[in-house]
Amino acid sequence: MAADMEKLDQLKLETAAFKVLCYLSFKEAVLRPSEIAEAVGEKPSTVRARLTELKTAGLVEARGRGYVSTLTPYDILMKLRRDIKSEM
Repeated sequence: MAADMEKLDQLKLETAAFKVLCYLSFKEAVLRPSEIAEAVGEKPSTVRARLTELKTAGLVEARGRGYVSTLTPYDILMKLRRDIKSEM
């Protein structure tokens, strides 16, 4: 789990990858790339590319025709806290 947190901490808040990961983490459901793209306002091709990167990093898992986050909403909130604290 510590390795997942290190990989999470490497993501910048303003990136499409972080938006995708946040959405999946808070939805806690298996979602198709097209559903994610519509929800986060990114192109489907961008979302598919980011999902591939996140899957390689172990932050999301493919399940059937969709994806789920391996992280919890708490993990995302703690990353936000760490990032905000480091900027103060």
